[in-house]
Amino acid sequence: MVDFTPGDLSELVARKNILDVLTRYCRALERCDVELMRSVYWDDGRDDHGVFSGDARAFAEFIIDGIQNWFEDAVHAVMNVHVEIFGDTAYTESYFYSLCTVAADRDKAAAVFGASYVRKWIDARGEPGPHRFFFGGRYVDRLERRMGEWKIAHRQVVMDWNMNSPASRILDEGMFATLRLRGVRGRADPVFANIP
Repeated sequence: MVDFTPGDLSELVARKNILDVLTRYCRALERCDVELMRSVYWDDGRDDHGVFSGDARAFAEFIIDGIQNWFEDAVHAVMNVHVEIFGDTAYTESYFYSLCTVAADRDKAAAVFGASYVRKWIDARGEPGPHRFFFGGRYVDRLERRMGEWKIAHRQVVMDWNMNSPASRILDEGMFATLRLRGVRGRADPVFANIP
């Protein structure tokens, strides 16, 4: 039999509550629920998402509107989650993937994928239909517990890879160009900058 200390039980509860915040974020995206999205951030929270950088409450409206108007479908999932807790502050690194279908619109495709993609795969081939991207990376978050509740105080999106149909990886055009923070191997990776 394993004995748990009160500290062990407190940490387990904190981890469970933090995971609830992270998965609630995905649910808010999939359900296009602005209020649910706001509920994962503190009112003074910040989100650095590449295509958006600033106040998290404004981000909630921005991202839900974007999903509704730009994508025919979208799937977001959180996978491996690493949590480090320091009192009322926690740092998380959550691997995620996003698979989205951009509506069949040349201008939207250009904004998401970039001009080179449009010239190569839409103009040259005459493929006006929807195009898809599969995007993987990490949410690097600082969460804070205030009055017993955990929420995100700051989120950074780290892009590790993307695949675009029918193209492959795009790093320097479209919305991917705004994601300047990119994953690297070793201690120079952005996740280590946030851990004391």
